[in-house]
Amino acid sequence: MKPGTRTEVMERLGFFIGTWTVEVTHPHLQPNPIVGETKFEWMDEMYIIQRTHIDKAEFPSSTVIYDWDSASGNYVQHYFDTRGVTRLYQMSFEGGIWNLWRDVADFSPLDFFQRFTGEIGESGNVIESVWEQSEEGIEWKHDFKLLFKRKERAL
Repeated sequence: MKPGTRTEVMERLGFFIGTWTVEVTHPHLQPNPIVGETKFEWMDEMYIIQRTHIDKAEFPSSTVIYDWDSASGNYVQHYFDTRGVTRLYQMSFEGGIWNLWRDVADFSPLDFFQRFTGEIGESGNVIESVWEQSEEGIEWKHDFKLLFKRKERAL
């Protein structure tokens, strides 16, 4: 990513601002897809906060805060959910691709590696994504698929 001020870098995430329908397709859960909603908002014009609610116990409600880490040159995603799980993910968002990864222990033990890839559709109103996990960060296995569909773009 090209360097810029913190404000410029965070404004690149403005694409997400608004309300999205989320469809989760999980190989072991029914019905498929499981539908929920997520909302991205500016928080103090410095951070982006995402709140997700999926009405299925296997997918807890979550709150995510997005920030910029100038030392690593990556965004950071702070994840919190209703199970009490807290995780820290590295993130990139460039060229229509949204990536998240977790490969070191943080607030919780690293029981497995995780990565997420989201591809933004041409319209900017659909994001097709997938979560994967690995025990050692070498052989990756499909976890579940997420489809984001924009419901409302915030002004």
